[in-house]
Amino acid sequence: MANSPRIKNTLEGRKKTGGIGALMTPKTIIALVLIGIFSFGALVTLSGYAGDLRQKNNGQAHALSRSATGYAGLVKLLAEMDYDVRMSRTETVSYEDRSALRIFTFTRPFQADKMDDLSLNSPTLIIMPKWFTYPYAKKQGWVQKRWSGSETFTMSGHERDLKELAGDVTFSQFGSDDKSITYQATKLVGKQRTQDGLKIENIQTISGSDLLNIYEVENGTFLVKIIGTDIYILSDPDFMNTMGISSRTRAQLAVEILDTVIEDSGADPMRVDFDLTIHGFGGQSNIIKVLTQPPFLAATLCLLAAGALIAWQAFSRFGDPLRVERDYALGKFTLADNAARFIRIAGREPNMAKDYTALIRKQVVRGLNLESRRPQEIDKILEHREKALQLQERYVDLEARAAQPGGLATLMQLAKDLNNWKKTMILGEKQ
Repeated sequence: MANSPRIKNTLEGRKKTGGIGALMTPKTIIALVLIGIFSFGALVTLSGYAGDLRQKNNGQAHALSRSATGYAGLVKLLAEMDYDVRMSRTETVSYEDRSALRIFTFTRPFQADKMDDLSLNSPTLIIMPKWFTYPYAKKQGWVQKRWSGSETFTMSGHERDLKELAGDVTFSQFGSDDKSITYQATKLVGKQRTQDGLKIENIQTISGSDLLNIYEVENGTFLVKIIGTDIYILSDPDFMNTMGISSRTRAQLAVEILDTVIEDSGADPMRVDFDLTIHGFGGQSNIIKVLTQPPFLAATLCLLAAGALIAWQAFSRFGDPLRVERDYALGKFTLADNAARFIRIAGREPNMAKDYTALIRKQVVRGLNLESRRPQEIDKILEHREKALQLQERYVDLEARAAQPGGLATLMQLAKDLNNWKKTMILGEKQ
C-alpha cells in the first residue's frame, strides 16, 4: 500500500446550466408584473372607448361609410349646400334636437328591430336596406354585390321589421339590372313635381293601409308617411346612398326628398341629423369614460398613485431589519442576562439602585486591597483618596442619588457615573 499511487479525485461538482431558471431573475419578474398591470389597464380603458375607436369606414350603410351603399356622399353634398349636418351618437334625443329631422339608415334586415326601443319624438326618416353586399378584400371600406343568388334582400324581412311600427306593409321590387330602364318620380303632397330620367336597378316600393304616399314612380310608392306621426319611410336606399347620388338627377331628387320631408313634418329647415347608434357608433357614457375624463380624471390619477405607493411599500423594506433575539440567552451570560430580563419585566430597577451602588463600593474596596481593614478605616481611606483625586462627585453624593433614582434614564446616568467613580478610584486617574 505504501507504493500504491494515490487515488485521484475525479468527481466534479454539478455544473451551472442555463434554462428557465436563469431567465426568471428578479428584474424579469418585475418587468413581467409591470407589463401585465399596464396591459390590463389598457384593456379596461380601451373597452370603455370601443365604440369610439371602431372602424368608421366599414362598408355599411351609415353616414360615415364611403362605400357605394353608404351615405358619406350625401353628407358631403348637404354640407356643401350649407345644410347643418350632424352625427347623432345618443339614443335619447335632447330637447333642443327634437325639431330636427333624424335619419335612420339600415344596412340589413333585422336592424329595424332596434327602432322599437327608441323614443321617436322627433321628425324621422327611415331608409330601408336593399343590397346584399360583403366587403371588398382589395380595398378598405368598399363593398361588392353577392356573387351568387339574389343580390337584394327578401321583401318579407322588411315587412316583418316594420310591422310593429307601421302595421301591415307590403314591399315590392320591380325592374332588373338593365340600367337602360328609366323612371319618373312624382311628388304627391304640396306642390306636385316630377323628375324624369331616373335609372335605378331593382327599384323597391312600399304600400300599406296606414301609410300616406309622398313620392311614387310608375310601379309604386317609394316614400311614405305613417299616418298620425312624423315618421317617414324611404323604401329604396338608391335614392340617397353614395351610389344613388352619383347621378346628377338622383342627387337633385335626394335633396328635394329631404326638403319635402322637412317641410311636411315642420322640422328645422336646413338641418339634418344622421343616427349612428344602430351601427354601433353610439357615444353612451360608461364608468370607464367617467373615470378617465375631467373632472374625475384627477381622482383616478390620485387613486392610481396611491395604489402604486402601496405596492412599492409592499415590495420594499423601510429601515434596517430588526434583529431577532432569542427568548432566553445562551452561553456563559445566560444567568446574568435572564436575571436582567426578569428584573426588567418586573420593573424592579429603581429598587436595586442602592444595592448596585453598594456593590460598586465593594468592588472598589477589593480593587484597592482594603478588605482586611476595619469599616471606619475603609471610609477614611476612601474619603482621603477622593480628596486627593479631586473628585467633584463623591460616593456619598452617588449614594444620595441612589436613594432617589427616578426614571430609567436617571438610573442609566447613575450607573455610568458609578462606573467612572470606580475606575478613577482604582486606577488613580480621572476618567
